[in-house]
Amino acid sequence: DQIRSRSREEMAKLIEASPNVAIDLGLDSYMTLRESRSLATQVKHAYGYMMRSERPLRLWLTGVDEEKGLTPQALMKDPGYNRWLMPKTPKDYVEVFGRENVVYLSSDAEETLNTLDPKTTYIIGGIVDHNRHKGLCQRLATEKNVRTARLPISQYMEGSTRDVITVNQVYMILLKYRELGDWAKAFVASMPTRKGYKVRAEGATKK
Repeated sequence: DQIRSRSREEMAKLIEASPNVAIDLGLDSYMTLRESRSLATQVKHAYGYMMRSERPLRLWLTGVDEEKGLTPQALMKDPGYNRWLMPKTPKDYVEVFGRENVVYLSSDAEETLNTLDPKTTYIIGGIVDHNRHKGLCQRLATEKNVRTARLPISQYMEGSTRDVITVNQVYMILLKYRELGDWAKAFVASMPTRKGYKVRAEGATKK
C-alpha cells in the first residue's frame, strides 16, 4: 500500500506543501461537554482522512485553548496528540492566515464555493450544536469582515434540504474535491447515504 509505506517524514513534507484547511476551535463556549467530545471525535476522523490521502489538505487547529477548552482537552487525551502532523495554535484564524486569505465555510452564506483556490485557507467552524445556534458561524465571520461561502451541495445533490453536516464530512468533501476535481463525485464519496442524498440528474442541476 503506497500510503502506508510512506515514512512519517515523507508524509510531513507532503502535508506541509499542501493547501490549508483550518478547524476553528474558538467556539467551545457554545457547546456542552458532550458536544465538545463529539467534535473532538470528528477532528480525529478528519485527521485520519488527511493521513490516508494521496493529495492531502493540510489541517490546522486554530483558537486552541488547552487549559480551558473542552474540545482541546478531549483531544489531548489521545496518546498521539502531541505527535500529530497538524499545527495547533491558540491564535485566531485571522491572525494566523490573514483576513484576505481565508474563506469561512457556512451553510448560511450567500456565496457558493465553486472551486478551491490553493492560496486560500478554508475555515471549518468547530461546532456541534444540533442547530441550537443557527447562523452562528456566518455571524461571527461577518463580524470579522471575513468572506464566507457555502458548499454547493444543493446544486449537485438532492434528497435533503439540510446543508448542515459534520466537521469531518466537510473536510472529506474538500479533500475528495481536491483529489477528484468533481463536486458530484466528492459529495457521493463523503455524504451520509442514510440521509438519502443522491446526485441530481444530468441537466437538473439546481441554480
